Amino acid sequence: MIDSRFSAESFTAAGLDTPAAQELADLLAVETLKELQSVVELPLRHIIERLNQMGHNLTLEKPAADGDISYKDDCEEDSGYHCKLRLGVDIVVSTGYAHLSSGNEFFEIKEDNAKNL
Repeated sequence: MIDSRFSAESFTAAGLDTPAAQELADLLAVETLKELQSVVELPLRHIIERLNQMGHNLTLEKPAADGDISYKDDCEEDSGYHCKLRLGVDIVVSTGYAHLSSGNEFFEIKEDNAKNL
């Protein structure tokens, strides 16, 4: 849930470019993803129902989690496995606090880190 944990005061208290600020930003991404996923699931189910009324047999591939909601119409026949139709929704949430605020510096840091791998 998006609540006072994510206030400007909380981010300021965590500090600029600190592990605490990054953790708070990461938690914000998780909570945002949860809220968005709950909003998307019902309209997507309605779409799936309409497609199934048109002859498809779409079923939930796996429990929706981490912004990945996937339905598929598949079957196993003598000739092998066939996935006739797949409809998936991928929700991506990105967050950051201060470490993205100074232009290309973020990318330069990432490139320097990549050189050290």
